[in-house]
Amino acid sequence: MNKQTSKKPVAKSAIAIAVMLVGGFSVYAGIALTEQVDSQASNNVAGTAKQSSPIVESAIASPLALTQTPSSVQVIPQGVTSFNAAKINTQLLPENPANAVSKPAAMSQEMMAKMELPADFVPNNAEGSTEGSPFSRINLKEFSSGEKAIALLGDNLDAVAKWYGMSSDGFRNLLVTDSTVHLDRKGRMLHIDDGLDANLPVGAAAGGTMQQATTSTTAATTAATSPFPLDQTFKLHTKPSSTRILYLNFTGDSANPAFSLDATPSTFSDAERILIQKVWQRVVEDYAAFDVDVTTEKPVAPAGKVGMTVLITPRTHTAGGYAYLNSFGAFSTGTASTFCFPNNLANSEKPIAECVSHELGHTLGLSHQGTTSVAYYQGQGDGETGWAPIMGVGYYKNLTQWSKGEYANANNKEDAYAVMLKQGLKPFADDHGNTIATADAMLSKSANGYNNLSANGVIGIPGDIDMFSFVAGAGNASFTVKGAALGGNLDVALQLIDSKGKVLASANTDATLGSTISFAIPAQGTYFLSVTGAGKGSALTTGYTNYGSLGQYSISGTTALPNGTTTPTPVTPPPSTVTPPPATVTPPKPVTPPPVANARSVAVTFDARGATVPGATIKSYSWNFGDGTAAATTALVVHTYTKAGTYTVSLSVVDSLGRKFGTSMQVVIK
Repeated sequence: MNKQTSKKPVAKSAIAIAVMLVGGFSVYAGIALTEQVDSQASNNVAGTAKQSSPIVESAIASPLALTQTPSSVQVIPQGVTSFNAAKINTQLLPENPANAVSKPAAMSQEMMAKMELPADFVPNNAEGSTEGSPFSRINLKEFSSGEKAIALLGDNLDAVAKWYGMSSDGFRNLLVTDSTVHLDRKGRMLHIDDGLDANLPVGAAAGGTMQQATTSTTAATTAATSPFPLDQTFKLHTKPSSTRILYLNFTGDSANPAFSLDATPSTFSDAERILIQKVWQRVVEDYAAFDVDVTTEKPVAPAGKVGMTVLITPRTHTAGGYAYLNSFGAFSTGTASTFCFPNNLANSEKPIAECVSHELGHTLGLSHQGTTSVAYYQGQGDGETGWAPIMGVGYYKNLTQWSKGEYANANNKEDAYAVMLKQGLKPFADDHGNTIATADAMLSKSANGYNNLSANGVIGIPGDIDMFSFVAGAGNASFTVKGAALGGNLDVALQLIDSKGKVLASANTDATLGSTISFAIPAQGTYFLSVTGAGKGSALTTGYTNYGSLGQYSISGTTALPNGTTTPTPVTPPPSTVTPPPATVTPPKPVTPPPVANARSVAVTFDARGATVPGATIKSYSWNFGDGTAAATTALVVHTYTKAGTYTVSLSVVDSLGRKFGTSMQVVIK
């Protein structure tokens, strides 16, 4: 157990921390920062990370992608073998209770006034602009909702409705039908959202599979499954280089206490740190398709950054959270405009994460998704693929996704991605080609008599296809593709394809989000695996379309070894007291050397001069050419093969921190 660390900043320190990549997302910041940090965190930082992809560029042979050699590094917490949240937790909440969404608890005008942003704050209009807003001339006597809000706005109603991209009648109807919608004293719109229903007994069944445990009953069982080192809990990042920020503030501010599960609010226990990390993981997945840095570290120099802070803090009232609509804008470390209240979310990982993603959705322009009879839709289906919209109620279903209202009786069919784009959240750049011609080579390692293949990526838009190539010998081939370890949004569909584009096998299991495909490959050659997001059944009943099926995935597979392949000797990493972060990267596109008919000798150039490793420089190189000849120790080398055959070429490097990295590829000489 780690020593408890004070929640109050106690020391200033200039720090630079290492990078870990999980499904394409860096876990620790890759830049030097100077800010207030807690005393233990400042003493547990090792290494400096440079934010660049570790890539080896080759002049003739296939380009290589470096992957850290140690096989002991794990991406998911130890002991977690399934991504189904229901299998990780033990004490469960009801999946679909009829009264799970009640009327928001009334709050005093005094408490509402404490929520109000400064008078000069201007939310974006529906097109993402702040020019010509009507709010400077509006001064209402109190916070309001429903008919009272309509009356208080008076002649300003049309201008406010237009600002938010609504007709006057549509705005009136929203104020009357959605009791979570409020106006502050400047006429700006905010949502005060529900928490979990306090009247429901924890674990009570209500007509469906129960999903989520309360932290109070699972802290002891999850204490050993910290996803990342506990001292890095407040240094988590997805993309530090992005100009967009979503800051998850668990440490409080001058007016609001820090997140706490126990009776010692001045410190963060191990259980609290573990829960914070897992909340972060779930929110990361909801925003994996976007160019944004989801972080638990307070930005120090946000100049030029655009984003939002959500403060996760215990409060006395019974709301789950609140957010100003369209408030995503120039990032400020000052007053937060978005809150989640964990004490009204069972202090539990999944409800807190669902609240965070939901409230951030409001800041990005998204309204509630309900039906013609309820303000929040609670979802449909059951089990691992039980589904709900993020902007509805995500507490009681395992799979939550962005939605455009394709379910029955939906009252909001806005295109979530288009709305968020107008508010400034851009899509993540496509990381893999979507055709055979643009396929990326999977990382290949020969071991235990098999060709072991791996890759990872992100499905970024509906219909995105990621295509991967691999060389296999005749025999059985099997691939498993899994989504994010926690809160996965991606339902995976796979296809195995031959070099002529013929689909040999397909896989998409309705009951699970991941997929496995197996096939007996008839002959040695180059084959392809495609990954895409899938739907399930009918969105009008118990299923969903592929619209929200976006997110991270990882591929692992085995095939028969191609003829002539030898198994390279594994490289043993040096002992270290600091666990080195894995450097999982996307292999670049292959360039196959041209076949040479009846060749007695063929010279192949291998070039690793463009290779990089995270947070250090490369000090030595070792090439094994797979033909029994001596290793080469320079970055650029020309090797001559004297016999036809398929050779596994491996590259091992040692960096300035003493870490070993390596990769392998296959070269065919004819």
